[in-house]
Amino acid sequence: MDRISKSTRTKEQIIATALRLFAERGYEKTSMQDIASTLGMSKGGIYHHFKSKEEIIHLVRETKANRIKENLGKWMDIIVAQTAREKLTAILEKNIADEEAHAWDAAFSSQMKSADFILSIMKNSINDSAPVLSGILKEGLQDGSITTMYPDEAAEAFLLLMNIWCDPIIFEADEKKLIRRLKFVQAMMRSVGADIVSDEVIHETSALLKNLYVGDSERNAP
Repeated sequence: MDRISKSTRTKEQIIATALRLFAERGYEKTSMQDIASTLGMSKGGIYHHFKSKEEIIHLVRETKANRIKENLGKWMDIIVAQTAREKLTAILEKNIADEEAHAWDAAFSSQMKSADFILSIMKNSINDSAPVLSGILKEGLQDGSITTMYPDEAAEAFLLLMNIWCDPIIFEADEKKLIRRLKFVQAMMRSVGADIVSDEVIHETSALLKNLYVGDSERNAP
């Protein structure tokens, strides 16, 4: 049992160190040797737990996705709202404000233009997050706060636009352009009968993504 606990603690230390180095130096510029040297471990010691840095980032990506699912369930239970639309808007605001949920974003930023990484975001949006969002939209159809005829499609389009098109690392944008994109998403959702994007969501999302974009640009500057 002690051996298992020690192995788990070591893996956690490797992950934490790798993420810090990915955020500071960029994913491509960080080697397994860098991670080992920072931890004072042998390279073989790192490979005993992880075959590659790709395996590390994959595990972190899964962990983050699981945290998002857990948070959605928790927020749905504790948020008190008169309508499903109000509940969904509150969930979006809480997700943006959750600092722990975004703690790894800087480490991911250097991977964001990878086709495989973008595909994984799209799949997660459609397969995991969209059904939850669609379910709340359908609750709104019952209480009258949502009027869309396409709750499933609206959920999928919203998440793809927010997670891909509105990410300034994937599709470069300055602050003005980013805000226009977010306002377009707000107007689009409103036009299809799913008015869930508040001005607060736009403001907080813009600030979050802008900071991430600036940080990534500075790390990759010549």
